[in-house]
Amino acid sequence: MEKIKQFFEWLKKNSRLSLLAIIFFVVAASWTNMNNGLWNRDHGVVIHDVISYYSYLPALFVYHDLSFKFIGKDPAYFQGKIFNSKTKDGGNYQKMTMGLSFLYLPFFLLGYASAWLIGTPLDGFSYPFMCWLLFSSVFYVFIGLLYLRKTLLRFFDDQTVAFVLIFITIGTNLFFYTTLEGAMSHAYNFSLIAVFLYLTIIWHENPSRNNSIYAGLIFGLISLIRPTNVLIVIIFLLYNIISFNDLKDKFSFYLNHYSRLLTIAFFAFLIIFPQLLFWKLNTGHWLYYSYKEEGFFFLKPEIYRGLFSYRKGWLVYTPIMIFAITGFYFLRKRMTILFLPIIIFTIINIYVIFSWWDWSYGGSFGARAMIDSYALMAIPMSAFVEKILNSKRLLRTGTLAFMFLLVMFNIFQILQYKYATIHFCEMSKESYWHSFGKLKADIEFYNLLEPLDYKKLIKGEYAKIPKIRESIGPDAVTGFEEFSRFKNNFISTDGHYEFKDAKFQS
Repeated sequence: MEKIKQFFEWLKKNSRLSLLAIIFFVVAASWTNMNNGLWNRDHGVVIHDVISYYSYLPALFVYHDLSFKFIGKDPAYFQGKIFNSKTKDGGNYQKMTMGLSFLYLPFFLLGYASAWLIGTPLDGFSYPFMCWLLFSSVFYVFIGLLYLRKTLLRFFDDQTVAFVLIFITIGTNLFFYTTLEGAMSHAYNFSLIAVFLYLTIIWHENPSRNNSIYAGLIFGLISLIRPTNVLIVIIFLLYNIISFNDLKDKFSFYLNHYSRLLTIAFFAFLIIFPQLLFWKLNTGHWLYYSYKEEGFFFLKPEIYRGLFSYRKGWLVYTPIMIFAITGFYFLRKRMTILFLPIIIFTIINIYVIFSWWDWSYGGSFGARAMIDSYALMAIPMSAFVEKILNSKRLLRTGTLAFMFLLVMFNIFQILQYKYATIHFCEMSKESYWHSFGKLKADIEFYNLLEPLDYKKLIKGEYAKIPKIRESIGPDAVTGFEEFSRFKNNFISTDGHYEFKDAKFQS
């Protein structure tokens, strides 16, 4: 025990605890991936939005056709592998932009080389491709955490940073979206924003040509992968502004370095241009809105539900982030150069995220859209943790113990989601507390779910619909056909169930 104590003392003195926290996360995420082996399952890695994000790579490198016309030759084969949306004029396009494909590309090529070496199909979907794709998120989060660590160590001691890195990675849904749904966009955006935060600080200290190029490339990627994340420019523009009196000096600073700002803008545009060209060639327009009737309802944001609802509430399914919000109080005096930009960004970001027509963002674990900003939320969380570490022993021990309890709670909820004890989109207050502490769902859990009426939701109206049931009684089977309706359906007297046929009506 004495040697272990000495080891940790050495780590602490040499600023290595935070690095150990990153290594722990990488090992935990890698072990989780190996344990689940999602690359061996059909639609285990390329699922949901990833289908569109990833589709550009097989289209370009396997089928050599970014017009996606090759899908028409064998539509049955590509069912569930590549989505294909069409314009009114017959042009083909993908709903999601190609930004993630840029980050996938090195791992796609590794998958191609591996598939060629071991003799599996070179179609972009065999298991070597899927394996490398899944681990790409672990790699990028590792890079993002290294940059986040460098940023945090500028302002906080190593022990504080180590705790925060554990809380942000293992204690939130970032872990889920680095492993079980690792190819989704959120882990990559988290990493890019972590790098951009570091570059923002470095650029303001030294607005050199190289720093401007790097900042432009990263900002371009952030904007291309998830366009609403263009809000990250708030951090860059308001950095080191403490009060309104600083705006004049800030404007003069930017005016003196306008050529560097143009460099940032040029390289950001350079990243975005391939997408513009793709739209022009495939739809006839340089700018094309690929989400069709989906949009924002800025006059009717669902902020309360987005934060606190049992359906997908951010602070319900990621409760440890309450301490990041609390940390703003301490950050106000602790780090004035970042307090104003981060709190303004956070308020606007939450408003925009939960103004989206589907504020719950479909099938997901918690409020997944918030993950992208966790690198920024690590700053106020660090201010909170630092305060706790310098508090009296009882308060310090109790608070840290509770925070680690929330870390374990997060892991347990991930297991619940994996084993369907937390439903991907139909959770209610009753179903949440019924399944609380359980890893196996029963029929009563499904009885308590509440589907949303997406036809009304897309028009800005929050509404629920009856749950479709195949039958009644203890052996009832709950269906998942919430989006379809049948001529012979009957609504149960309590309005909760919709039965497929009159013979099932109670």
